[in-house]
Amino acid sequence: MNNDSFSNSDDDGSEGADPAKAPELIKWDAPAMTTGVASIDEQHQELIAKINELYRIHLAGATVDDIKPVLKFLGDYAKKHFQFEEELMEKTKCPMHHTNCLAHARFLKDYQELVTNFSLDQDADQTATEIERMAARWLSAHICRVDVALREIPKE
Repeated sequence: MNNDSFSNSDDDGSEGADPAKAPELIKWDAPAMTTGVASIDEQHQELIAKINELYRIHLAGATVDDIKPVLKFLGDYAKKHFQFEEELMEKTKCPMHHTNCLAHARFLKDYQELVTNFSLDQDADQTATEIERMAARWLSAHICRVDVALREIPKE
């Protein structure tokens, strides 16, 4: 696999741009995304921050070897977060528990397939873009449609 740097310049013309000034791919929208469970909201914000970090380093021309640890962190963190969230939903008898478990399993399967493709693919740039976009779209939609059901659970 070639470890030359690559960037996603055809999206926004930001090749070589300062990654700190790159636009965010996903934003925390408190009114739409807050679940009312502080630890879950903090974990969601960490996932958003890592997806944005991945996006920024990719735009800045990071190498495949630079991106792999971020992908690993995202996958590992998502697994831990999902387990925590599923246990909370089960404990509180949240009506979205089963839907949430199915959605998490599907995301992890799809994410792992893309990460595997990233490691093997000759077009790592395109695969990195797919990972970023899939993760950002999925997380935003999932929080706003499923996780916000936690707002309805009784607070201790």
